[in-house]
Amino acid sequence: MTVTSLGYYALLLVGIALYYTLPKQGQWVILFLLSMAFYLRAAPAYTILFLLASAFLAYVAGMAMDREGANGLSAHRKTVAGITVAVVVLNILLWFLLKGSSFWMVGSRLIHHIIPAFPQLPALPIAGALGMGYYTAQVIGYIIDCYWGTIKPQRNFLKLFLFVSFFPQLTVGPISRYSQLECLYEKHRFSYQNLCFGAQRILWGVFKKLVISDRVGLIISGIWADTGTFGGVWPWVAVFLYPLQIYTDFSGCMDIVLGSAELFDIHMPENFKNPFFSRSVQEFWQRWHITLGAWAKDYVYYPVLKSKPILAIGKWARKHFNKKTAKKIPWLVGMAVLWFVMGFWHGSMRHIAGVSAWFWTMLVASELCAPLMEKATARLHINTESTSWILFQRVRTYVIYSLGCVFFSADSLTHSIDHVKTLAGALGSLTSFQGTIAGLGVTDADMGVIAIGVLALVIVAILREKYGYARTWMQGQILPFRWAVWLLLFIITVLCGMYGPGFNAQDFIYEQF
Repeated sequence: MTVTSLGYYALLLVGIALYYTLPKQGQWVILFLLSMAFYLRAAPAYTILFLLASAFLAYVAGMAMDREGANGLSAHRKTVAGITVAVVVLNILLWFLLKGSSFWMVGSRLIHHIIPAFPQLPALPIAGALGMGYYTAQVIGYIIDCYWGTIKPQRNFLKLFLFVSFFPQLTVGPISRYSQLECLYEKHRFSYQNLCFGAQRILWGVFKKLVISDRVGLIISGIWADTGTFGGVWPWVAVFLYPLQIYTDFSGCMDIVLGSAELFDIHMPENFKNPFFSRSVQEFWQRWHITLGAWAKDYVYYPVLKSKPILAIGKWARKHFNKKTAKKIPWLVGMAVLWFVMGFWHGSMRHIAGVSAWFWTMLVASELCAPLMEKATARLHINTESTSWILFQRVRTYVIYSLGCVFFSADSLTHSIDHVKTLAGALGSLTSFQGTIAGLGVTDADMGVIAIGVLALVIVAILREKYGYARTWMQGQILPFRWAVWLLLFIITVLCGMYGPGFNAQDFIYEQF
């Protein structure tokens, strides 16, 4: 079962009926049972033990902190700090063993190349838990928040386990804070608006995934599978199409997830805010995978900047450099750690290259070149708020992100490097189209559907920029118009969705994390 399967929507219907008809004090129990039912159908049954282990570790740490807070035993603060560190490390280690095999496989191959007697380590023959990267980050955030005293530990283990395993978010997140999901345990009244908004958002997400993402994916995978036939400009077409595929895939699934939660009056944090409207790389990462960026900033970046080694580096820099440069050095180190964690979370060496190295370099270059850009635009009398300049900045940001995505579209670091070589070799023949995408099973009608889908994305993005949500604008329109739009979207999704024999519409790119 996944969030695009009929079984999932049947589960939602049954869940909604029970949730709003049974006594409200038991609503969280319904959510717990739905989460268990979803997980046992969506993943190998034994992997739920990894969720239980993670939740149990968090519970133990929380209870230790709760006792210390209740008794005021500040003398035991070091013990509690030790428990906190141990539990965080154990959660990371569990994730590393089950999801981070790429790192030790690559490392062992490198060592084997130098020392032949050293074995090449394989991945463990055990599946990782569904959504392991997301719930592990949530658990770590919960433990640290308990330690910092920003939240009170949850004393009911089943309620804590619900926070870890809440079924909509297990597919692709978002990475929620405990304070954002305490509403799971509250009583909720039936709301027609929540039902409408939730269903509308689910439909929009399914449209993005099945109509746009999977159709664009056919073109991209077909080009990369046979660059001998599809030469010339085609590899570069694949590069610049991939952000469209990954965005409609990831944000489409996120719409389904957030819409599903909204049906139960649970409002989870947003993960996207029109990222392709960004005028800089920094702004892009404030609009793309928002919850991961916020999590890394709060639990990695700020603690690193306050750590003794970084403070010592800052002190040393102030003695040897001018004030402006001295401020940059701790920032550079802190950002390097932040982006390493962002790449490491994605789980492979190709993501270290495509996320950590690439975007850290781009952000540092952007920061260092900012004064020069300001002088250049002033000297050239460029109106930095003009439509043309804003468009240039947005295109530039899209290109930078597209180049980093080369490491996402491949299935290994070796293949990523091969893609880079192919792109470099194609630079001399960018005016030629070798091969035709008709050979990939993509018709003129498919191209028309993609064009209409992109137009719909642009319209919705513009409405969101102006009104916060496109549906806020829709809500103010007359009833016949609203129903006509939603009915048309439903018909297009049913008629043009990429599903059935030959398609696996249930796979999401970010589900692997």
